[in-house]
Amino acid sequence: MVYSMNDNPASEATQELAVRGGYGEGWMETATKLVEIAKRLYDKNMNAALGGNVSIRLGDEIVITPAGINKGFMTDDDVVVVDIEGNKLRGNGTPSSEGKMHYEIYKGRPDVNAIIHAHPRFAVGFALAHREIPDDILPEATILLGYVPCLPYVTPSTIELACEVAEGLAHRNAVLMANHGAITVGADLEEAYNRMELLEQTCMSVVYATVLGSVHHIPEAEMEFFVDNFGLKREG
Repeated sequence: MVYSMNDNPASEATQELAVRGGYGEGWMETATKLVEIAKRLYDKNMNAALGGNVSIRLGDEIVITPAGINKGFMTDDDVVVVDIEGNKLRGNGTPSSEGKMHYEIYKGRPDVNAIIHAHPRFAVGFALAHREIPDDILPEATILLGYVPCLPYVTPSTIELACEVAEGLAHRNAVLMANHGAITVGADLEEAYNRMELLEQTCMSVVYATVLGSVHHIPEAEMEFFVDNFGLKREG
């Protein structure tokens, strides 16, 4: 997918990097889009300080956010290019410490071209409470997210966590990681972002509904509509 450039064109350093790598304008657009989404996550309070990471698959390579940088203040020059095993190919920074999750997900999901790991407030609240998100509470969440499990806690930045998350996302588009955060995937970066934003809104809505009384679920008979019209595959 080719992304549109925003109003801030890639810097001269990024353009030079793209030319050396042989990617031309397509690579520059990808780097710019990555920075745009990372800043959007920060502005929407879905990441803070040095947390979270974003990646885009570009052919056989992956463009990913760097470690140790506040994603709200990234520039195109900060992005890093790696191969599917995480070997750094180009860029000034160090690839995200959570990159292993991205690489393992991509290996198992050829349909996925973008991944977002974030720490939205309400979603993290669910992760701290070890709460799953059912697939039968909001129609839009049913269609775009489906059932969202909370995976058991595993030490961050390890291959064990990467493998657990990749398995959890083998047939899903979003998961929570206990005591950690959330991950969403998509065919492109906007789809992955929209799923993260919807995940946070859904968690917030459940909390509000619980304060007001309780969460009422969509009737089982009505859920057949989503199975028949949107290909929803229910679990359990």
